[in-house]
Amino acid sequence: MQRDILAVAAGLLDAGVRHGESVILMSENRLEWLYCDFAIQSIGAVTVPVYPNVSAEAVQVIARDSAATFAIASDGELAAKLDVGGTLRKVALMDREVVQWVRQGPRSLSEIASRLSKVSADDLCTIVYTSGTTGTPKGVELAHRCLVDLSREAVKAHPLTEQDVSISWLPYAHVFGRFNDIFDGILYGGQTWISRGPDHLAQEIREIRPTVMCSVPRVYEKMYAAVTARVRKSSSMRQRIFRWAIAVGARFSQTKNPGPFLKAQRGLADRLVLSNVRTLLTGGRLRFFVSGGAALSREIEEFFWALGVPVLNGWGLTETSSGVCSNTLYAHKFLTVGKPFEGVQLKIADDGEILVKGPGNMLAYHNQPEATAEVLKDGWFYTGDIGEIDSDGFLKITDRKKSLFKTAGGKYIAPVQLEHDLLSDPLISRAVVLGESRPYVTALIVPDSDAAKGQGLDETALRTQIQRTVDRVNAKLGHWETIKYFTLLPHDFTEQSGELSLKLDVKRKVVADHYRDEIEAMYTGKKKDS
Repeated sequence: MQRDILAVAAGLLDAGVRHGESVILMSENRLEWLYCDFAIQSIGAVTVPVYPNVSAEAVQVIARDSAATFAIASDGELAAKLDVGGTLRKVALMDREVVQWVRQGPRSLSEIASRLSKVSADDLCTIVYTSGTTGTPKGVELAHRCLVDLSREAVKAHPLTEQDVSISWLPYAHVFGRFNDIFDGILYGGQTWISRGPDHLAQEIREIRPTVMCSVPRVYEKMYAAVTARVRKSSSMRQRIFRWAIAVGARFSQTKNPGPFLKAQRGLADRLVLSNVRTLLTGGRLRFFVSGGAALSREIEEFFWALGVPVLNGWGLTETSSGVCSNTLYAHKFLTVGKPFEGVQLKIADDGEILVKGPGNMLAYHNQPEATAEVLKDGWFYTGDIGEIDSDGFLKITDRKKSLFKTAGGKYIAPVQLEHDLLSDPLISRAVVLGESRPYVTALIVPDSDAAKGQGLDETALRTQIQRTVDRVNAKLGHWETIKYFTLLPHDFTEQSGELSLKLDVKRKVVADHYRDEIEAMYTGKKKDS
C-alpha cells in the first residue's frame, strides 16, 4: 500500500500538482481510489471526492468552486463529465495514468518527503461536498487533524484489533465509508475487503465472513425483510419456533444478568434457529454491525441483537468528520445513537437543536463565509438535528430541524419518526409524511414490489396490508399527528429526477413538487387510498 501510494504521489508531482491545490477524485470504490487519496494527501494537496453518478453539470460546479487544478477519474466515461479549462489543467484516468504510475513504482522520494514535512495537522486535507437535500451542495473543509483525531477516538470506543475483517461497500466520496472503513481500518490494522457494490453484498458477506461491518439502516432492513419473507413461507410449526427463538434471544440480549434457565433457553434457541440465521445473514463470524447515516428502527435493532449480532447505532455528519457518538458493546441503549466519543462535547440548544464541539468539527464551508457563520459559533457546530440527552448521557435524535412542519391547526409534526415507524414494514420501501399548513397529515408511500411479490400480494391486498401498518403507527399517536390518508406510488424516487440526494435522502420539496397532484387529491377527496 505504501509503495503504491508513493508511486502515485510521484506521478502527481510529475503532473505538476502543487502543495495546497485541489484534486478531483471521481470513481467507484476500488483500490486505486485509496492510492490516489493518500497520494494527494502525501504531497500536501487537497482531495475533493466526487460521487461517480453525479451529473456533468454538478461535477463542473464542484471543480470550479474548489478551484481544482487536476482531476482523476476512473475511466473515460467519467472523465468526459469534466471540461479542462479555467484552473483545471488535466484529467487523468485510473485505468491509464494511475495504473502506469503504480507500475513504475516509487520515485521522487526526497521531494515527497519534503512535501510531507510541510504538512501540518491544521492544514486543509479534503473538501467533501455535501449531497444536500435542499439547495446547492456545500464544500465541507476538513483538516488533517479532523480525520486523524476523530478516527483515533472511534477506534478507542470499539474493541477492534488486527484480527478483525471488514467489508467496505459505502461510497468513499462520503465520509462514512471513507473514514470508518478505511481510516479507522488503517489505525486498528485489520483486513478490509472492497465490495463490488450493493448488488453483490449479500453473497460477498457469506464468502468473506467479516467480523465487523459499517452500513446504513436500509441494508439491515433488507436483511430483516429477507428473513421474515422466508419464515412466512415455512410451516406454521416452524414459524412458531422462529418467533419463540427470537423472543428468547431478545429477552437474553436485554437482560443484564440472565439466570441459568434463560441461558439454557438461549442455548436451545441458538441451536434451533439463531445460529443458522446468523450464518445466512452475516457469514457466522460477525461480532457487531455499526449503523449510521439514518435512523434505525427499534424492531430491526432488537432483531439483530436477538440473533446475537449487535447493531451499534451511531451518529455524525460530514461537518463533524462523520462520527460524533456511538453505542458500543459496553454502553448500549436502544433507540439512541450512544454517547459522544472522547473529546467530543454535546449540548442541546433551547429549541432542541444538537450542538457539537469536537476534534472533527469542520474548518468552514468552502467559499461560503455567511453559511459558515450560521453553523459555527464559539467552537460549536449547530447540526440542524433535534434531539435530547438522557440522564445516562445517551443521545437520541428525534428529527431534523428543517423537516418539522406545522399543520393548519397549529400543531408541530416531526415527520422523520413517523416515516421511520412506517419503514418497519418490509412492504414499505420509502415513505414521505406531509401536512405543512394542511388540516391533517398524509403520506406518500413507495411499496417494495419484490416483497409484495414474495408474499403473493396483488394491489388490493398490498394496500390492505399497508393500511394495517398505518393503523398500527397511528395507534401510538395523538389525533393531530395521525396519518389520515396515504397514496401508493408506482415507482421509487430517483437521483436522476432530483428526488434523492447522493446519500439517497429524500428531497422533500422536490418530491412535494413532483407529486403535487397526488398530494392535493388527498386533501380534496378525489383520491383516498386509505
